[in-house]
Amino acid sequence: MSQAGRSLLRYDRRVWRLFVLATTAPLLIALLIVLWRTPFPLSEGVSLIEDAARNPPSHFLQGDTAYYRPLFHITLRTLWRHAGSVGGALQAIKLLHIVPVALVVVLLVWHVRPRDAIDAGAALFALAALVGAPAFRDNLEIPLSYTTVAIPIALLVWMILEREHRWWHGPAIVALITIAVGFKEQGLVLVVVVIAAWFAGAPGVRRGTVAVVALLAVAYVGFRLVNRGSGPLFEQDVGFGFSRLSPVEAAARFGSFPLAIFAYSGLATIANVLFSEPTAGVFNVVAGLTRCRPDPIGLLNVFSSVALTALIAWWARSRVRDPQERRLTIALIVSLAACGTLSFDYSRDRLGGMAIVFYALGAFHAIRALAIRLTSEPVPHLRIAMTTLLLLAGAWQIRVLGTLEGARDTAFKNRREWITGVAERRIEFADRPVYVQVMERLESQGVDPTTPQPTRYRRVAARIVRGR
Repeated sequence: MSQAGRSLLRYDRRVWRLFVLATTAPLLIALLIVLWRTPFPLSEGVSLIEDAARNPPSHFLQGDTAYYRPLFHITLRTLWRHAGSVGGALQAIKLLHIVPVALVVVLLVWHVRPRDAIDAGAALFALAALVGAPAFRDNLEIPLSYTTVAIPIALLVWMILEREHRWWHGPAIVALITIAVGFKEQGLVLVVVVIAAWFAGAPGVRRGTVAVVALLAVAYVGFRLVNRGSGPLFEQDVGFGFSRLSPVEAAARFGSFPLAIFAYSGLATIANVLFSEPTAGVFNVVAGLTRCRPDPIGLLNVFSSVALTALIAWWARSRVRDPQERRLTIALIVSLAACGTLSFDYSRDRLGGMAIVFYALGAFHAIRALAIRLTSEPVPHLRIAMTTLLLLAGAWQIRVLGTLEGARDTAFKNRREWITGVAERRIEFADRPVYVQVMERLESQGVDPTTPQPTRYRRVAARIVRGR
């Protein structure tokens, strides 16, 4: 290619990247504003900051706990104690949550490099598959940035793996995975992805890096197994079928053979990424159908996810000879399997978050491959196929709007919790002066009347967007 041709190609890429980002910007900015104005939750936010205010960094390195997130807690403690003011600390903690949300969108567009209208449309579809996914939406809760920080890290690691090797790739991969695991154990998903990518011939990683990453993972798992001690068999409520079981009920029902419910929970997390059902292990959409009370938004989510997953499966099968796309298929499969394995104790939508980046990238390639193939079809067939594809894209855009409305609902519920729950908690936690002090310092932001509220849609529109 001539110098002029390469310059024109770079120019086209910049134009189409800017087009995709500009098209996505209104909803993305609206989401970021809602997150910025969302009050910290009374139920969990105060407890997290109480721990940060009371304990030294060494406390969070101790492994004798069911939820081991040392880097998250140390970061939270640093921001709280050194921000200079309560307002500054809360803003810094929110930025820790908000910046990764914006970063993963920009990185995804940068990585797929749209160069024409088909690529741009596929990129917009991929962004909708990312932001509209339950695994993404469930990780937006302020200030629980455990997996929110790790999601763009997953994409960064993948971008490094797919670039020609440089001397800094190994240290960068190890550092990024250490950060992801330090925020939450779900970061271990990246260890499996790196190993699988290396076996599949990824150019950006070498054997030494794979060995270091594997050793770090083995050391982490060994440390957790040695230090965790004897806790309850189930840490939280367990979704099973059409109901949720308390830890006591789950232990009584499955205590003699927990492998069955462990396998169910893992498969439920994987199915939620692929099909948006079940939710937290419970088949809510199926239950609504059996009771003749279908949930419109639930059905929309399931049908759009089934259709997109089918397209990704078609793409993966048809493009198996392309090395890069084959590696992405492998990464999607192993990340789903790892997310399922790590959610053995209970299933939650957020536990599939580390696989959602690879799902979105698969959506990009699947939509792009389908659109290119359709250009050679007869006009009548092309019209039908394009209409169906546009309907599917519209369904996913509604899901993106649902993510925005879900964030608004959370903000409204957090404020309502502050208004109704502070007096009771002053009595309940009277023996914890640090808790009460933190709660009183956070109360003004909790009852702020400018907190986002759910949009007042008309009744039919509200049923479509929020499922009520």
